[in-house]
Order: sequence, then structure tokens, then C-alpha cells
Amino acid sequence: MNRLAILIIAVVLGVSLVYVKDSRATIRTPEELVAALYQVHKGKSDPLQYPRSKKLLGQYFSESLLKLYLSDQRQSKGEVGRIDFDPLYDAQDFQITDFKIVRLDNKGSAALVAARFKNLGVDEEIVFEMRKIKTGWRIADIKYKDGRTLMNILKG
Repeated sequence: MNRLAILIIAVVLGVSLVYVKDSRATIRTPEELVAALYQVHKGKSDPLQYPRSKKLLGQYFSESLLKLYLSDQRQSKGEVGRIDFDPLYDAQDFQITDFKIVRLDNKGSAALVAARFKNLGVDEEIVFEMRKIKTGWRIADIKYKDGRTLMNILKG
């Protein structure tokens, strides 16, 4: 009887620990989504490169932005496509300091989130246009300091 009670307690504790971990990983705000994308991007290999990006970016990009991004990567066949820079830093080379993410605006199912940082000592700001869909927040477009947007770059 004692063994059965211990087994039941162990199973309940294990399930509760998994539930707590999953609930903490849930992205609730547009800032959390942008922060999560930058965190994934910090890895040793670039998760934005095809074919890894096909699965990963669906969690972050809106359907229309994802289709354009993946199309550019397929068409470029491993070479430089329309995007000749890192879209999260608007640069080819970077040394990032003073990184922070802030919400600029929020109107129900739309929001603007900025990533602010210094790259090689220069102040930068990348603005993410966010949309809320059934499954959560997604990046609909990325706006750069000089007026370019990722969507327009990908449309050519």
C-alpha cells in the first residue's frame, strides 16, 4: 500500500512540474514573442535560415510574412536572396549591447514593439508590427530606421 501511495504522489508531482514549466513558457504578450525570437536567434546556428526557418518562423511570423520569407529562401538556393542582412539587427555584422524590448503601442489585436540596442556603438531601433490571431501574437512586418520594411523588401 505504501508503495502505491508513493507512486501516485510521484506521478502527481511529475505532472504538476511539467504543467508549471509549460505555463511559464506560454507567450502572452507581443513583447514576449519578440524576446523569444531574439533568444532563439542567439544560438550557435542561425535559426532563420531555410529549412530550419520553415518550422520555427511559423511560431513567430504571420502567414503572409512567412510565405514571402520562405519563398525568398527557396528561390535563393542557399545564396543571398532579397535579404542580404540579418533581419533582426538590420546588419551584416553586429556586436550588440544595451539590448531591450519595449511596447510602443497596443490597440487590441495590433501592437508595435521595438527592439532597441547599440550595434557597434550606434543606437538602433527595429520596430515589429504585431497582430494577434487565434493561436497568439505574430510578427506581421518589421520596420527599419531608414523606412524599409521586411515585407516590402521580400515583395521586391
